[in-house]
Amino acid sequence: MTDATRPATTHGDPWARNIWALTLIVFVAFVGFQFFSPFLPLYVHELGVLDARRVALWSGALAAVTPAISGLLAPIFGRLADRYGRKLMLLRSLVGFTVIIAAMGLVTSVEQLLAARVLQGLFAGFTPMAMAVASVSAPREKVPTAIGMVQSAQLLSAAVGPAAGGYVASHFGIRYAFFVTAGMCALALVALIFLFTEVEAGAPGAPRRMPARLSLREIFSYPHFAGVLLLLMAAQFVDRGLALLIPLQVAALPGMHAIAATSGLIISVAAVAATVSANVVARLSREIPPARLLMVAFAVGSPLCAAMALAHGWPALLVLRAVVGLALGGAITLAYTLGASIVPGETRAAAFGWLALGVQIGTAASPLLTGALAAVSLPGAFLVYAAVAFASAAVLAFGTRGLR
Repeated sequence: MTDATRPATTHGDPWARNIWALTLIVFVAFVGFQFFSPFLPLYVHELGVLDARRVALWSGALAAVTPAISGLLAPIFGRLADRYGRKLMLLRSLVGFTVIIAAMGLVTSVEQLLAARVLQGLFAGFTPMAMAVASVSAPREKVPTAIGMVQSAQLLSAAVGPAAGGYVASHFGIRYAFFVTAGMCALALVALIFLFTEVEAGAPGAPRRMPARLSLREIFSYPHFAGVLLLLMAAQFVDRGLALLIPLQVAALPGMHAIAATSGLIISVAAVAATVSANVVARLSREIPPARLLMVAFAVGSPLCAAMALAHGWPALLVLRAVVGLALGGAITLAYTLGASIVPGETRAAAFGWLALGVQIGTAASPLLTGALAAVSLPGAFLVYAAVAFASAAVLAFGTRGLR
């Protein structure tokens, strides 16, 4: 009996052990990333940029440059992963992160920090590669569960990392947050080496076949691949945008004093809600087509995003953000599941590289557009994200017939 036909799922199954190991690796690495990411503006100020506008400009550039470069290079590294091994590409990322992020704690100017962030982009692409690895490591019927577990590890890190990173930064200095992140990437690297065993796509024990060179046209010839790419971009765009809008909305509420603590609480609760959502939709997708679940998620999330513009107190904003997390938290999991269902395993890393381009475009564009929208109208920014979610639901309802 092959892995793909086994009816039972236990932690003793080789594929299950691999997925649990991968989930642990992603969680450790992303908790580390959250140690320093929220504090980049403070680090920019510490490096000698004192004007508030220049701090904002530098912070935006630093936040955008790594995902932008990573997105552009993701298709290339995806193809290399299909040819030479996906575990090797994960090792490449973690080794690069360990060295470069440690160097970020040693820079003496914001220009040096920008150069380090550019270098980090050359080694990024960790998340889509982890998703691709999860999708080919599990039996076909367990792919949504595998992707959901890895996505949950990433989401849950946002509930743990910022608080721990804030403690380190406030008690020991921001530079030490970078050193802790580098240490956690090194720990994830060791776990990847010793706990994860790469599984080839296709029949167990089959020799590795060098995949045929796939052109961009062939990648996008897979049915509905372009649609899934757009949906991933929209899901990431909305998720990142809401995370950036929360502190601004809290600061705009009347009578607010503990703005940072309240914002952190809301963001952490939203992360937990999104983690729950990713696991629930992974289970539901065994019985309900993922495309239908994703359409419902966007359709429900759209008016909830709009309602956040009307919140007049932090408890209402907390509840609404948590419910939005429950509605949209599993959107990326479902979109990656759809991608895995339409792309053969032997070329999945290359295809997921292109899907990563959509994710990174959403990651890079969201902070820039969110700042511009919020400067004009904070409630209007929430309405724009509601419109993006509604448009995504419409695409699934009318533009991707036949996608399951």
